[in-house]
Amino acid sequence: MSTLMVLVGKKIKNIRKQKNMTQEELSEKCGLQTSFLAGVERGERNITIQTLEKIIDGLNEEPKNLFIFSNIELTEDYQSKKEMITLIDSLLLEKSEKEIKMINSIIRNIFDTYNK
Repeated sequence: MSTLMVLVGKKIKNIRKQKNMTQEELSEKCGLQTSFLAGVERGERNITIQTLEKIIDGLNEEPKNLFIFSNIELTEDYQSKKEMITLIDSLLLEKSEKEIKMINSIIRNIFDTYNK
């Protein structure tokens, strides 16, 4: 599975839940089968831009919002190291250079303590 497919799928699911929509309701708005949408949310479906547009319209969202991952929490659902790094990277992109240097220092201190 592609990291981007998984993260976009999780983002779709998060937005849908924030809007108190069921998969059935979103599927109906998008003109997609519920099982297909479930596969998209799990990151198992490699969808076209046209299908993504239907989902975006069904969610009544801006396209860019599906690619902002900084508000997705890192939980046990995330199996892939690459997924976790992408989520952390998204958080760091919103920070200033000074904040990133401070975070780097904290991380290094944690690693130094852990390696003792």
